[in-house]
Amino acid sequence: MPFVVDVCVVFRASQGLPSPVRAAAGQQRLVSGEDVEVALRAGVGFEDDDLTERGWFFDTDALSARLAAWADLLGDGPWTNRFPFRPTFELVARHLYGELVAVVPGLAFVELEDRTYGSRTRYLPAA
Repeated sequence: MPFVVDVCVVFRASQGLPSPVRAAAGQQRLVSGEDVEVALRAGVGFEDDDLTERGWFFDTDALSARLAAWADLLGDGPWTNRFPFRPTFELVARHLYGELVAVVPGLAFVELEDRTYGSRTRYLPAA
């Protein structure tokens, strides 16, 4: 696929999980419920033949609105209160992919970036 366009929204979130690994390593400990800056990104892949006469494949504004709605939900209270599973970035990224894939043609990935602590988690479905 020669094109991948990604759309990103940034928000503050409270994952709600402590960080015993960081504590054991003597690093700054995450406080349960602490807000972090998160970037939610989704990528859409497509081929040259998918381009319209106008030179684009999909409406990035529509995807941005979908991601903003998810950002509002993810930013409204601890993730531990929102999901029936342990809300690691990995599991939340996979969950969001599952929610978006049916309504976003060509969805290639969903990524959560923890901008406060400097990590990215990208969910790519099995080929």
